[in-house]
Amino acid sequence: MRRESDVAFLVLNRPAKRNAITLDMWRIMPALLSELATERTVKVLIVRGADSTAFAAGADIEEFERLNATPAAALAFEKTYAGAISALAEFPKPVIAMVQGSCVGAGCTIAVACDLRFADRSARFAVTPARLGHVYRLEDTKRLIDLIGSARAKELLFTARMIAGDEAREIGLVQHLCEAAELENAVLDSAHSIAGCSQFSVRATKQIIRMIAAGNVVETDTSAALFRNAIDGEDYREGVRAFRERRKPKFTFS
Repeated sequence: MRRESDVAFLVLNRPAKRNAITLDMWRIMPALLSELATERTVKVLIVRGADSTAFAAGADIEEFERLNATPAAALAFEKTYAGAISALAEFPKPVIAMVQGSCVGAGCTIAVACDLRFADRSARFAVTPARLGHVYRLEDTKRLIDLIGSARAKELLFTARMIAGDEAREIGLVQHLCEAAELENAVLDSAHSIAGCSQFSVRATKQIIRMIAAGNVVETDTSAALFRNAIDGEDYREGVRAFRERRKPKFTFS
């Protein structure tokens, strides 16, 4: 974990194993995210691999036999894994995946759980449960479908094939594809642009989008309250004043 101004980095740091994710890494992720959620100075989170060779080559398969040795062990591992992915998907602040190299299996699940995905031309993506006789959890599968559509999700899941950055952008798996030398600047530019907006608006919008993805199609008490609180909030008053005075707003919500 590192921080730069109003941006924090969650680094998947096992470069010798292409950042394959261990049980200990899954365990620590929710606590790190909980800490960042309460840090007022952090407005955007960037998830990346430790180096340019890989975002993450998936979960550490060398641990699988031990972690799934008994039904009880397998259930405990599933809860740990699901808790980490849910903590990332439900993180209240915007999250950007910065993808270089391999983004495979659980690594791709992490990227899909982020709000935005930037990649360079070295990026390679695959969702690979069919290679292992495994099945993705419903929530993970739904996030992939929400992102790229049912037919494309089926193709990637049925075939477990690797796709390059160009195809990933074409199908909507990534929003931005950059040259390697430009990737980090592009990600930081986006992060700082988000950080310069009203954080009340950004986080409330993320919450509403998550509600829609969960199946809400009519206004709820929660979504209506977010709208009313915005109208009553200082950020809205400052935004209107700044617009009238033709200046950059100075938002205070954090």
